[in-house]
Amino acid sequence: MNTSDQNTLGLMSHSLGDPSKRFITCQREDLFVAHESLYQHATPTRFYHHQANTFVFIVKGEVYLQQKTPLTLHPTEKETVLKTHQGMWLAAQTLTNVTLLTPTVELCLIRLHSTGHIEENERFKKVSSGTVEFTPGRNHIKTWPLWQGATGKIALELYPPHYKETLYYQKAATQYLFPLNGITYVSNGKKPPEACSALGKIICKQERRAILNPSKESITLLTVVTGPQSKGRILVLSKQN
Repeated sequence: MNTSDQNTLGLMSHSLGDPSKRFITCQREDLFVAHESLYQHATPTRFYHHQANTFVFIVKGEVYLQQKTPLTLHPTEKETVLKTHQGMWLAAQTLTNVTLLTPTVELCLIRLHSTGHIEENERFKKVSSGTVEFTPGRNHIKTWPLWQGATGKIALELYPPHYKETLYYQKAATQYLFPLNGITYVSNGKKPPEACSALGKIICKQERRAILNPSKESITLLTVVTGPQSKGRILVLSKQN
């Protein structure tokens, strides 16, 4: 499947009880991304039992989670509330019951490579820009690393007004961009910049890209980059006339 197909409004979608819907945005070996748009009157609860570790991020709304780990010597139960722009890892094989606390909820489900390992203290632990320290990035970007491991990195990134970066590509990584506010544009240096869709944008390895924010306001993105992060970002040098 080519990149243009991957960046349409979901590779697949199905109803979760009209009008609630699930969109599968990316389905690759190194990255799976799905979005769920839920309505309390139609889908008051959701049950998750994933075969691999799955990161859930609340785009909009608020949910109550109850989790059980039945396949252990000492079964446990945990509970918590996730609010807008908070996320956490749901460990593989756990049973999670999600109850909507607001009329509408939008959430994003992310899975990195299926062999990825999540530490015990990272499971069912809320993370957000309020729980991790931001790190200054290139060209005045602020980054809040929600999680980073051998299989990739999940982060919140704030791009300042009138931001424009140099073209680059990822040597061996898939990148996912999901705007949480405003409009994010991506340029490949050859065509006019394109706005990210409502379900974000998948960018394949070795594909040129530059993120642009032409507005007067800062924008925040949920970003995912697969694989190890060392020496993966390669700048594209412009040709001299």
